[in-house]
Amino acid sequence: MDTRLKLQYFVTLQTLLEQRRQARFLLENPPEELASHQARFAERRRLLEAKKEELARVKAEQAALQQEVDSLHKEREHFRKQKSMVTNMRQLQAVVSELDHVEAELKTREEKLLALWQQLEALEKDVASLSQESDEERQAREQLEAAFAVQKQKAEQDLARIEARLRETQKLMGNASWEEFKKLWNSRKPTAVVPMDGDSCSACHAQLRPHLVQVVKSAAELAYCDSCRRLLYDPETVQPLVFEP
Repeated sequence: MDTRLKLQYFVTLQTLLEQRRQARFLLENPPEELASHQARFAERRRLLEAKKEELARVKAEQAALQQEVDSLHKEREHFRKQKSMVTNMRQLQAVVSELDHVEAELKTREEKLLALWQQLEALEKDVASLSQESDEERQAREQLEAAFAVQKQKAEQDLARIEARLRETQKLMGNASWEEFKKLWNSRKPTAVVPMDGDSCSACHAQLRPHLVQVVKSAAELAYCDSCRRLLYDPETVQPLVFEP
């Protein structure tokens, strides 16, 4: 195969592979604004789940405490009845002591219960707020998702076209040249084949020997940069293949 033609195939393949990478990126990655929206939504969901877990925990704590308060109310009524039935000072002192203890315990628990009710109310408001999406948020999300759907559709079409052109180029160049390119590509990707920039390598910017420059321009043989070992070509005479639309 003519060296210049082989270089043209190699440049074409590298161009197509870069186009494929870009198409896959567009297919898999939403626009920055949508990605930011999705990140905010994910954080919102995380907060919502955390609030729900906290709400469940506080509800369980409140239910258990309510049982304790109810029990203390019964206990207080019991001692109040006993107080009205005592027959001597000693019994009265004992009952009053028990009643004072129950009253103190009841006050502490009722204060804590009130705090839990207030906490529950705040948590329920947080959960309700985090569960709702405003009209503005919904419209913004739908617009961004619609734009991403268009981007994905175009990327899918581009990717199919690129894959077809890769297969076509591989068929045109033959298996031997294809294997040669793969070996070169795997060692230096994503820029294995690079144009000269005047008398320098456009990849590493190393100054090229005059003889090497002449070899590249003449395309007498494949020529590599002495510094980075990338395959060189003359952009004035080697261009990627032009495909039918």
